[in-house]
Amino acid sequence: MEEVPYGELLEECRDPNKNFISTLRFLLALLGIFAVFTYLFTNIFIGVQVVGSSMEPTLYTGDYLFVNTAASIDYGDIIVIETSAKDGIHDEDEAKWLIKRVIGLPGDTIRIRDGNVYRKHDGEADFSEVDEPYLDPADEWRQTINEDVYVEEGRVYVLGDHRSVSHDSRSKDLGTLLLDDVLGVVPNWIVACKDGLTAFFSLFQR
Repeated sequence: MEEVPYGELLEECRDPNKNFISTLRFLLALLGIFAVFTYLFTNIFIGVQVVGSSMEPTLYTGDYLFVNTAASIDYGDIIVIETSAKDGIHDEDEAKWLIKRVIGLPGDTIRIRDGNVYRKHDGEADFSEVDEPYLDPADEWRQTINEDVYVEEGRVYVLGDHRSVSHDSRSKDLGTLLLDDVLGVVPNWIVACKDGLTAFFSLFQR
């Protein structure tokens, strides 16, 4: 094995071009990471803060969350949705955003009897009770709605977890909402981390 003179090793270690290239690569890597995070948290994940008690005990006023705008919508998802003017509660000067849970999708018929929610999809003969483990048993909600609600194409039926106070698709002035008005879905892992997120973002409000 041929020995390399120490002088050449020292000269190689001190080569300014190699140091510059190494630093440049590091800065480009940081810039790339920053660009990815910037894109994710301005186009895919949108930050929101909960206002109101309609989603208790799952979410509380002041909770910070991120909404995934690229996620598909499924039963039981928590979504953020903008109400339209014809919903009857929309402020024309300021968009009104609601955070609710998805109960019915296009083709579903929703039935509410004595506080229990039932769902039947097109082609099914019988209703099935919707399993809702997220509800608070202490919430005294025993509502019966005589008319079943059919969810038309392009619309979604939503309810708040705090049924006794929530303004949602049960109200005739709101009803089913447009799927096109959905901002996105709150992922389950975000809900699980909401206390940490809220504590972190609260530091910047002091």
